[in-house]
Amino acid sequence: MSQLVGSGAGTSLGMGSMPDVARNGPGTTPNVLILGTAEWDSAIATNQHYVTRELAAAADVTFVESLGLRRPTLRRADVARMAARARRAFASATPADGPKTTGRPRPDRTRIVSPLVVPVHRAPTRVLNRTLLRRSTAAWLESPRPRVLWTFTPVTYGLENAADVVIYHCVDLLAKFPGIDGVAVGKGERNLAAQPGIVAIATSQAVHEHLLSAGFPRVELLQNVADVSVFTEGSRPAVERRPAAIFSGNLTTAKLDMPLLESVARALQGRGELLLAGPLAAGGGSFTAELQQLEALGARYLGLLTPNELAAAAGTCSVGLIPYSINDYTTGVSPLKCFEYLSSGLSVLSTPLPSVQALTRNNRHVIAADSADFVHHLSRMLAPVTDDVITDRIDSAGRHGWDERGQVLRNLLTAELTHLPVR
Repeated sequence: MSQLVGSGAGTSLGMGSMPDVARNGPGTTPNVLILGTAEWDSAIATNQHYVTRELAAAADVTFVESLGLRRPTLRRADVARMAARARRAFASATPADGPKTTGRPRPDRTRIVSPLVVPVHRAPTRVLNRTLLRRSTAAWLESPRPRVLWTFTPVTYGLENAADVVIYHCVDLLAKFPGIDGVAVGKGERNLAAQPGIVAIATSQAVHEHLLSAGFPRVELLQNVADVSVFTEGSRPAVERRPAAIFSGNLTTAKLDMPLLESVARALQGRGELLLAGPLAAGGGSFTAELQQLEALGARYLGLLTPNELAAAAGTCSVGLIPYSINDYTTGVSPLKCFEYLSSGLSVLSTPLPSVQALTRNNRHVIAADSADFVHHLSRMLAPVTDDVITDRIDSAGRHGWDERGQVLRNLLTAELTHLPVR
């Protein structure tokens, strides 16, 4: 995974610059509509949040919050989420130059849209949802060209037909996630694959293969990166490290291998500490009972941390954990936390996710192990190391940050815009 800057059947993603109003006159700044799969203020920043930030450096961006591909239940969290969405949807639209929202900072030149749609994407709701989504995105639909649709969901309700450039940024095997409407996802991907000139971006080899098999004619492989500078700043010298292993991310049974985590907690009793950080049960059912069991075994829950708080916590540890179950969904995952951990000066211990196994071939600080050997490797990796080793770990993550990736994405968009016919 050392070649993370992109590959595929399309054009080269070389250095370049986005068309700019100052050079090309009024009306040439791209209008980018990003269809997300999460809320803007969701607990953990993911690809879609960083892509929004990076594209907003050179374009006018509208970020549309999740259309609700996971069918809601009557659980308290889902009801609260739907109520919050309704409040945002009925509130006045946030102008691009107006006050910034609370929560996650909103880049300049960015609008956040909360569409009020029915979270069921089948024939009975399609006409209604299409009307509601077009109403929510009217400002983009009426904006000057060029118009760009950069979508993280294949459920688009035909918005691609109003775009000059269409990019499908696929970060997961979405149809395999528990609770997601796989029929709607499959239909949406088939529709997008037939869109003339579409570019698909895959964040793992498994996703790349899936998109090719789904009929996308051009797929760029751009595996996940991290906001490495934040974590590098939190890294501490060897003398301030302790024998602690940390997992940061969504605490959910949909991803985590609970028996393995319990084995880790037991192995660390009297020798070190297991730290957990992140939101509970994001899209994957309650995690309360599982967390209580881990805490009974000595694990410590740090709660939901800001990136700077997480960097400070990770910077004193020894090992970063990716204890995921291996299933149809996680085989397509490319954990950006690999590079968060490395840029914190940690070694990385993961279950054998395909994307992590690929990384182990080029990075001696990353180990992929099955459940039988996981604790054995952890014991060895908790041993004290020198400052030179910590520096080497940080350096190994250096090329896998958003500064470089943002340039790659802007260059890709520049290339697509350059090929448009003159209007």
